[in-house]
Amino acid sequence: MVRRTKEDAMETRAKLLDAAEALFSEKGVTQTSMMQVAEKAGVTRGAIYHHFENKMDLIESLMGRVKLPFDEMREQVAEGSEFDPLIEVKERSKEFIRRVQDDDQVRSLASILLHKCEYIDEVNPIKLRHISGRNECICDVEKLFETAVKRNELAPTVHSRVAVIGLFSLVDGLIYNWLLAPDYFPLVEYGNQAIDSYINGLKR
Repeated sequence: MVRRTKEDAMETRAKLLDAAEALFSEKGVTQTSMMQVAEKAGVTRGAIYHHFENKMDLIESLMGRVKLPFDEMREQVAEGSEFDPLIEVKERSKEFIRRVQDDDQVRSLASILLHKCEYIDEVNPIKLRHISGRNECICDVEKLFETAVKRNELAPTVHSRVAVIGLFSLVDGLIYNWLLAPDYFPLVEYGNQAIDSYINGLKR
């Protein structure tokens, strides 16, 4: 009985997250209320507040259920795993854009964060979380670029921080523009070529 109750609670939580993801993608974060999420999920007001304190909590949980390629790479870096830093950065970047194109949850989350999340006071904690995660990832990728420079895999004139900011801007820009009009260009095909061109340019 206890196991069934726990399974029911997990199922309700998943329904609420799916509903929030759909509504945030369609209407935006500030234009969606907790009650609208509950109604779409087919649960009561009490049920949604049992699982989530507010919309910020919902967003945090949406971000938490998606593990991105750069997160996996950061774990490898933390563990001190041995791998080719340049190949790793390139392949993780390509995998990220592939996941945005092919994985519904990743695409929805990217759309919410880039297009449907108005960074005003009401949702400022989301902005701070987004910035914090981005900055941590930048620091980890910067170390990989530094290693590549030391191994003579990149030109000695490459400034690691500038290189990683450029790469992130390229990947984010590709995703941002593709989400605006997915039929305008093939994200993975063009994205892979753009990433290869960028990384190869750093070797000269």
